[in-house]
Amino acid sequence: MTNPSIGVLIVEDDPVASSVYEQLIQNRKDFTVIGKAQTASETIQLLNVITPDLILLDVHLPDANGIDLLFQIKHAHRHVDIIMITASNDAKTVRDAMRGGAYSYLLKPIMVDSFFSTFEEYSQTRHARQTNAHIKQDEIQRLFQKNTPAAETKHEAENLPKGIDKHTLRKVTQAMKAASTSLNAEEVGLQIGASHSTARRYLEYLVSINLVEVDIVYGSVGRPERRYKQP
Repeated sequence: MTNPSIGVLIVEDDPVASSVYEQLIQNRKDFTVIGKAQTASETIQLLNVITPDLILLDVHLPDANGIDLLFQIKHAHRHVDIIMITASNDAKTVRDAMRGGAYSYLLKPIMVDSFFSTFEEYSQTRHARQTNAHIKQDEIQRLFQKNTPAAETKHEAENLPKGIDKHTLRKVTQAMKAASTSLNAEEVGLQIGASHSTARRYLEYLVSINLVEVDIVYGSVGRPERRYKQP
C-alpha cells in the first residue's frame, strides 16, 4: 500500500526562493506542495481552507515575525509540523523556534543536500510516528533528539568554517553550559584537553554566532582578560 503524499505549505515572502523550494520538494514523490503564502495573514487564511502536514516557514515576513506565527499555528493546529527556514542564526531566535515546537531549522542560503536530508529525515520520522502503536525507548530518544542545540545539529555542522571541528565545538559548548560562572580560554582549554589558543578560537566562534557572550575584565596589572559566559 502506498503512503499518502505529505502536503506542504510554503510560507516565504520572496517569490524566487518560494519557487526554488517548490521545485526541490517536487523532486520527492512523497511530498506535494499544496499551497504557498507570502505573509502571515495569507497563511492564516489558507489554514482555514487547507490542512497541510508540514509548513516551511520563513522568520522574516512583511506583516509578522515568523516565530510569533509559529506559536500561533501550533496553538491552533497542533498536528501541523513546521520547519523554519531563515537567515537568522541568533541564539534567541533558534531557542524560541525550539520552544515553539519547530521540527527543524534550516539556515539560508540553503544547501541542497541539507534541504533534502531534512525532508528525508522528516519523512522517516513521520512514518515511524504513524505506523508504530508503541515506540521503544531508543526510538523515543531518536525522535526527541530533534531538540539538540542549534550549534550541534547536522545542518549547522555542515556549514562550520575552516578550522572549527564539530566534535571539539561540542566539547566547548558543553563546558560552557556546565559552567556556573564565566570562564577564560585557559580554563576551558584545561577542561577539554586543548591549548589556550584552540579554546579561544572556538569560544570566539561561539561569540560570533551569539551562543556565548564575552566580558572584558580589566585587572590592576597586565592585559585585559576575556571571560566567556552563556547568554
